[in-house]
Amino acid sequence: MTDAFEGVRILDFTQLEQGPSATQIFADFGADVIKIERIGTGEIGRRQFPTINDYSPHWSATNRNKRSISIDLKSPEGRALVLKLAKSADIVASNFRPGVMEKLGLGWDELSAENPRIIVGYASGYGQTGPYAQRRGQDLAAQAISGLMSLTGAQDGPPTPSGTFMVDYLASMQFAQGMMIALAARDRTGRGQVVDSSLLNAAVASHLQEGTTYLTHGQEYPRPTAGIAHAHNTALYGTYECKDGKWYVLVGEFYIPRPWQQCATALGLSTELIDDTRFASNEGLLAHTEETTQLIREASLMFDRDELLERYAQQDVLVAPVNDYSDVFQDPQVLHNEMVLEAEVPGVGPVKFVGMPVKLSETPGRLRMVPPSLGQHNDAVLESAGLSVEQIAGLKAAGVIGVEHDEHEAGAPARW
Repeated sequence: MTDAFEGVRILDFTQLEQGPSATQIFADFGADVIKIERIGTGEIGRRQFPTINDYSPHWSATNRNKRSISIDLKSPEGRALVLKLAKSADIVASNFRPGVMEKLGLGWDELSAENPRIIVGYASGYGQTGPYAQRRGQDLAAQAISGLMSLTGAQDGPPTPSGTFMVDYLASMQFAQGMMIALAARDRTGRGQVVDSSLLNAAVASHLQEGTTYLTHGQEYPRPTAGIAHAHNTALYGTYECKDGKWYVLVGEFYIPRPWQQCATALGLSTELIDDTRFASNEGLLAHTEETTQLIREASLMFDRDELLERYAQQDVLVAPVNDYSDVFQDPQVLHNEMVLEAEVPGVGPVKFVGMPVKLSETPGRLRMVPPSLGQHNDAVLESAGLSVEQIAGLKAAGVIGVEHDEHEAGAPARW
């Protein structure tokens, strides 16, 4: 099988989620992604709890299909090894604070001098320059500064963060997109370039419709009435609880000719309320948000969720169950979409992964390798770079590269 990024090589210095999720996209579609890690400890994401035999599922979620080498980057010999590897690499990716790669002697100037076609990808909290550049970047901080939190939650409650590290993931997608664009540009120009991606930019871009409207018209978006999903919308766009304690989302504003009448009919409201002219238009629904929200809340509590979802379906109203987390990976569409993968990790056992979200008909992503133990590919990577067995042994003896995999092969537990 031909993979989309077959022949592309990435030297991956990234850690945690923003960077590794981006490089994993390349790895899933065939790139040779080589993690450059600290001797003995590896990248800091390896230590995220919970663990199974010291193996972190949290870390493994973003590091399949990659190889690992462990190098002392502070030694001149270690730096020289990376520069040697960079000669045949396409991308060097990192998400340290700005300036760290330069302090290591592995910034754009040094890398591009070795390989003018190299693409140097920097992911950070706030960008490579500017007043916040040296601040520590983190998902929650980006949600706060960007305005994303101020849009989220209820009118009578506090600004609310996402239930997961959403900006980390979104920023990783943009980081990957930037590196892919740079690869495409290199095909036209023959030259590499710097890719600069940040958590802050990703978080600001996540509300580009609201932001553009505010910048053009000055319209602001306060947090909506509790249960309604967006300040722009009415009671027909929100979350409601049913008699059996289960929740559903109502998307009744869209795609149907008589939104209130069809929703009210499904809810079993009186003819008087179904035909109430105050609620016949979007403007009327907005003007009576609290009243209509309360009507829907009370009516929803009269039905078990499955029954109510069927009643909405009969009225051609879009609804969906709010899955408990334990239900997500049993959902028939999630399973059909192959969003659960499974593989055997030596010394750990069967491990499941969240699958590739994008499907390609000719060059699909696939699980080629389970996440690597620390330093697992020291010998293979350096041999492919032209080093002899004797040279590699000498580097190990000098502490320039790690011996974690050698120790594992001699009977020690794998270094996760």
